[in-house]
Amino acid sequence: MIEQEKYFLNIVKDNVKDYLPEKYADANIHLQEVVKKNGLTLTAVVIPAKDTNITPNVYLDSFYQEYRNGKSPDACVGDVADLWIEKMDTDLDVDVNGMMDYGNVKDKLQIRMCDPEKNKEWLEDKAVTMHGDFAAYYTVNLSENKDGIASVSVTKALLEAWKIDVQTLHQDAMASDKNRGPALYAINDLMESSIMGEKPQNLLNGDRRAEEFFMPMFCLTNETKMNAASLILHEDIRKQIGEFMKGDFYILPSSIHETLLLPDNGDFDVKALNAMVKEVNATEVALEDILSDKVQFCDGRTAVMENAEKREARLEKEKAAAAAIRMSKDERFLYISIRDINQILVFDIKQGAVIQRMEARGDHPRDIALSPDDAYLFIANRFTNTLVVCKRDKESGLLTLCLNEMKAVEAVSIVFEEQEATV
Repeated sequence: MIEQEKYFLNIVKDNVKDYLPEKYADANIHLQEVVKKNGLTLTAVVIPAKDTNITPNVYLDSFYQEYRNGKSPDACVGDVADLWIEKMDTDLDVDVNGMMDYGNVKDKLQIRMCDPEKNKEWLEDKAVTMHGDFAAYYTVNLSENKDGIASVSVTKALLEAWKIDVQTLHQDAMASDKNRGPALYAINDLMESSIMGEKPQNLLNGDRRAEEFFMPMFCLTNETKMNAASLILHEDIRKQIGEFMKGDFYILPSSIHETLLLPDNGDFDVKALNAMVKEVNATEVALEDILSDKVQFCDGRTAVMENAEKREARLEKEKAAAAAIRMSKDERFLYISIRDINQILVFDIKQGAVIQRMEARGDHPRDIALSPDDAYLFIANRFTNTLVVCKRDKESGLLTLCLNEMKAVEAVSIVFEEQEATV
């Protein structure tokens, strides 16, 4: 800590009680470093209050910047006191004792998200669930208004006191998240609303589609635009967005408050998108508000979300490792064996999408073949010397395992002769 900053912080600590009500004259005021997400450490002034078990932190870093910009020390200290009094006067719907009853706080839960790699230590004592590149943790929001949210993080100890598991916590928090009004806005509408003062249209509640917009970039957030990145975890919302986009889309984790969405129209390079997000995070987003640098891809039909860069690498690998491709007689479905990852893919030709991905139940599925009646798919696993048989649903094209394995030494081809399979 530089000497100038240390000097300012001590001025606040030693003088803030002069600006507080008389009942705080004997308060043991002290400074405290608080570790936040993404490695951020802030300095707070702590003012114990005798008549409540809730004491808000007032972070001094922004006040120090105002001091450096020329504001007088007295004015800064007065502002610190005013903010603390305002926080103390805020009506809290839940007190600390009431929090021990899960029924009191269930509807006040909120999901927050962060990068697990950058917040490993910070998450250690928190109740956490993992969702691909994101870690979800949970808060009880004590109060919410236009100026911010007063909240308490759900720790492992608190979860144990509630006598619930983390899956129940997640389900209840997902339901509570929905009550905050999920909203999908066009970026150009948001820009216009900031100038004109009009509320932008929530595209989740209308019949408009992405193709109607000149600039096809969209923002998923909530009505308060606070801590809303978690909405991308809702499968039904991702499906809604897929319908709105009429296809696949990219998810740019722009901050903890929202995600930006782009339709996959073939014009975007994933590495360039990742670089853009990383640059914006480094230069434009407050450190504590950064969510992730990792762009996601979402299948518009299945709503499956995955790391966009890893997806491209996987698709390239699958393309290179494809061993056999077979088409159903009705020309509706393709069946593809992938050697390196030991999988069988079912591709719906009309939809232009993979509708099933199943294990080959062996190593190196060198060949596959449909039975003459299209009722079964045979899989020859070369390195495990096995033949696996799956039953095929002719209408849906989907496969179900019906014969786990039979001996087939170093099988590389399956040929049907006179209704009998020869390996």
